[in-house]
Amino acid sequence: MKKRFRRLLAGALTVLMCGTAQAQVELFAVNVGKGDALIVRAGDYTCLIDTGKEKAQDQLEVALNALGVEALDAVFITHTDKDHTGGLKWLRESGIEIRAIYASRYYPGTTQKKHPAVKAAKKLDLEVQWLGAGDSVPLGDSSAVFRVLAPETEIPGDEDDNSLVMMLDSPDGRILLTGDMEHTEEAALLASGADLRCDVLKVANHGDGDATSAALIAACAPSAALISTDSEEKPGTPDAGIVRNLQSIGCAVYVTQDASLGVRVTLDGGRVAVENVNP
Repeated sequence: MKKRFRRLLAGALTVLMCGTAQAQVELFAVNVGKGDALIVRAGDYTCLIDTGKEKAQDQLEVALNALGVEALDAVFITHTDKDHTGGLKWLRESGIEIRAIYASRYYPGTTQKKHPAVKAAKKLDLEVQWLGAGDSVPLGDSSAVFRVLAPETEIPGDEDDNSLVMMLDSPDGRILLTGDMEHTEEAALLASGADLRCDVLKVANHGDGDATSAALIAACAPSAALISTDSEEKPGTPDAGIVRNLQSIGCAVYVTQDASLGVRVTLDGGRVAVENVNP
């Protein structure tokens, strides 16, 4: 059954890759259940934001292979929850070259020595590059850049509220990537005065009701929203109120559980296209 799934997934994603070769910015949210694994491409730059949970490594492996990813310019770890870091061990042992590892500067749930990104970097002879508000990471030679909006300061005791929050900013459009940011970090972000307007919002914390307030939605004003979750794994997600608030401003909502393979987002010349991808 697993081999059949891999064949179907590889075939569909190969078609996907060929059909979007000209896209300026592409994000593919792999269906890893309740977890995050986002493959981002801009020009010749390819990176992965979070790695899903350990038991979802098959889906991540097939997606990377089918997209022809032999090297990752960077892996970004938004925070240390296992549904965001569980695939790291497989990834570092996969033979895929990893050129850089980035992570949130604040991680109250663990020590630096035990941080999953630090342990992976040590095995790869790399140093983790710690990010916080005000930092930026150019996406290679493309015109796109990740602008880090949060965290600005540590919020004690909560990994989710110290998530790495980044705006993918490009001439083709903007995507706000929120990790598992909850209301406390969100309130600080709103108070910072940062420009949160975006074309696509990656909804925080799998669409749980402890994140993504109406105020944040109004500040972002996205035309599309992406939620990475599985309602069986995390009941109550996506939260009906959040979906309703997004739809009330004319925002189309996509949930990874509704697609066998995942959700593809492309930004090209100011145009946004989002679709569920199935074999």
